[in-house]
Amino acid sequence: MLSNSSHSRLQTLARITALGAVAALGSLVNPAVAAAALDNARTLPLDDDRAIEVLQADTSIQWYPPLDSSPLSAEFFSDGTTSVRITGPDADRFTGTKLTVGYQIGYPVALPGATVHVITPGVDVGTDTSANLAVELIPDLAVGVDLGTGNSLAASILPEQEIEVELEPGGITDVPIVEEHEFDGASATVRFAGIHGSVSGVLGPVTIRPYARAVTSSNDVVVTYGKPQRF
Repeated sequence: MLSNSSHSRLQTLARITALGAVAALGSLVNPAVAAAALDNARTLPLDDDRAIEVLQADTSIQWYPPLDSSPLSAEFFSDGTTSVRITGPDADRFTGTKLTVGYQIGYPVALPGATVHVITPGVDVGTDTSANLAVELIPDLAVGVDLGTGNSLAASILPEQEIEVELEPGGITDVPIVEEHEFDGASATVRFAGIHGSVSGVLGPVTIRPYARAVTSSNDVVVTYGKPQRF
């Protein structure tokens, strides 16, 4: 039987070992992801010891009473970050990967003429490349900034958009807000804030679920889904 002092030393050693394991794990996490609140992720193994991961972080969906005060309406605001990361040999040589970000909206019954209406602000899309930082303000106009780090960020601004989708009589309607955004390299990140959505002409509760999908040029597909929110 261990003495009290030996037992105490073993407990201390176990705590130190556990803390060391946590610290080692933290050193492997992408700093940008570690700083965000990871909500969900899905990884798909590829050939040649490579993998593609799609993740969503800092997701916020807030429901509010609709401004039209109709019992057939619902209104929401949303923020979030979506990232795609390709790891393994020559991951930075990937080209033509497509990213789609959107919502699945579910409801029991939709009346004739029911719609979902979404307004997105300009969306910031960043891609890790070996080029300088370029912010595309309008077509053929860019401002370059050398980060001096060897790994730099290329960012483009997707313009504000207004999306209106007719709802099916009942079931789930897919509403993409970033649709098949194509990028080259090992990673891309989409950040958005202040997306405004409204649903009209539905009977019963409305449920919204964010999703993100990446498709490689070889047609490898990985999808991750966020937590459903109901109003």
